[in-house]
This record gives sequence, structure tokens and C-alpha cells, in this order.
Amino acid sequence: MNWKLILTLSVFGVLMGFASVFGLTRGIEPLLWLVIWIFCAYRITRQVKTKLFQHGFMVGLITGLIALLIQVALFSTYAVNNPEFNREVSGGWSARTLFLITTPFISVTSGLVLGLLSWATGKIFKQSPA
Repeated sequence: MNWKLILTLSVFGVLMGFASVFGLTRGIEPLLWLVIWIFCAYRITRQVKTKLFQHGFMVGLITGLIALLIQVALFSTYAVNNPEFNREVSGGWSARTLFLITTPFISVTSGLVLGLLSWATGKIFKQSPA
């Protein structure tokens, strides 16, 4: 495993975490994640020869975890800058608790998506052996 690559690409989690806390991703967050995942999948494909899925999974897992933990840690700022989130939360759960409960599921899903995307990108862009 290329941990330097994994940790370098995980910086996107820090960027997205802070961007969402300050309300900069409102309405476009899924699109931004898709662009990040495509970029990461391409970089993984170009920098590693084997274990594309595993590299993508780890980047997605760590990136999702970092972004969500930043949102939890700075939740009061997040709530002020993302008022629509507070309106969507219901059922008696506190929004911060909801974040903490969903973080593992979102992180694993992010890892699976990026792992599959990395694998597929590898199939598309890798040259076949001569």
C-alpha cells in the first residue's frame, strides 16, 4: 500500500470538511465529492500498479471520516452556516449525534465508491500488456 499517496489524497477530506463547516459547499457538495473522487481515482491509477480498489477504499474511508469529524468538532459553526441541515434533522435526534452515528456508514460508503471508481479507472486507463 502506498500510504504517502493515501494520506496525500486524504487532504481533500480536510478541505471539504472546513468548506462545508463554513457553508461553502451548500447545494454543490455531492458534485464536489464526485469531482474529488474522479481526480483521486485517476491519481491512484497513475501512481500504483496493484491493489487499486484497496487504495481507493482507504482514501475514501479516511477522507470521509476526516470531513465528518471536522463537521462534528465545529458543529456550532456548521449549524450556523448550514441552516437547512437543522430543518432536515427530525425524530428527536440531536444533529451532532446524528453526525456521529452516520459517520462510519458514510465513510465506508465513500470508501466503497472510491474503491470501485479506482478499480474501474484502472481498467479504462491501464495499458494492456504487450
